[in-house]
Amino acid sequence: MQEATDSKGSFSSATLPVCLPSPYSDSGDATDLFDPEERRELELRLLHHFITIATYTFPACDDRRYRDLWTIDAVRSGFQHTFLLNAMLAISALHLLFDTRSMTYFYARDEDQVAAARVTKALFVTDTDKARDLARAHRLYLNTAIRQQREAIANLSSSNADAVFMASLLLSYQSLRLIPDQSTSSPYLPPIQWLKMCKAVATIIQIARPITEPDFADEMAMFNPLYRKPFDALLDWSQYPEPFLNQEIKCTYEKTLAYVGGVYRALLNKEAPRSMIRRIVCLGVLAPARYIELLEQGRPRALAILAHHLALSQAIEEHWWFHGVADRVVHGIQSILPAEWQWAIEWPLSMIQVAGDRS
Repeated sequence: MQEATDSKGSFSSATLPVCLPSPYSDSGDATDLFDPEERRELELRLLHHFITIATYTFPACDDRRYRDLWTIDAVRSGFQHTFLLNAMLAISALHLLFDTRSMTYFYARDEDQVAAARVTKALFVTDTDKARDLARAHRLYLNTAIRQQREAIANLSSSNADAVFMASLLLSYQSLRLIPDQSTSSPYLPPIQWLKMCKAVATIIQIARPITEPDFADEMAMFNPLYRKPFDALLDWSQYPEPFLNQEIKCTYEKTLAYVGGVYRALLNKEAPRSMIRRIVCLGVLAPARYIELLEQGRPRALAILAHHLALSQAIEEHWWFHGVADRVVHGIQSILPAEWQWAIEWPLSMIQVAGDRS
């Protein structure tokens, strides 16, 4: 990272990433919602839950080294950098609200944590009023974390780079779960905000990356053109044309579909669930930024590719990040695809059906 810093150890403004957007419209912070004693109790509970339960659902945390990174190093750093602490509190609140189905194999493999996973349901909020408060607390902590992180990025240096990196990972970890339940909305809106958030996080991570998690293989292994073969029909430009289709857009589709095909290949090869989690989440990080623009334009081919990708999450829907996502997104995209593109949703629908038959 030395090439990105000046002589004082600060990062050059030319390298600073675009800051994350606030995903929620809620204003204020937790002090507006709770009195001091309630807030103290809530934050202790959330921090305890982060350390003892939530972190064990993270993709790499079946490895003790990465569990220690989150449960020891990140917590210690959070006391110095409040944006990181608020990101922890936000994901902990989200986990308490949504993890009612996670199976024990998504937790650490040691006996103590598997046992903890078995009793986790007792911790979840069932009271409607408390759940509503916890949901708002999540939104406020998340917005506060993002706002504070913007300030940290504006003053990015070697002294806060680790914290910015870890906070960015936490934001990406919970970004998919931010997809709202839009089953009653018309027309359906695809989860573009999730992809945008992941792309912004990826930019931040490239700048502030003093530590790393295990990476996938090189780019060729992730975007091998051979991986597109099961879905080649989606790239039939002559039979399924679209306006303003130039070479750049074609390459964007080809690269994104190769990534999706790689995820499908990993599923067929029975890759470990934790690895599948990372592959699904990383679409927003690794796909070309142009792809997100095509989704925003509502292009049917881009929507069909997204449906294929998130249909694969049905295989790991027992994890709290993905419960209900495949069904919601695939049926949502089906509802907005034009008639001449309905064929493209058949495979994603079949993936959901097969998983449903097995359950």
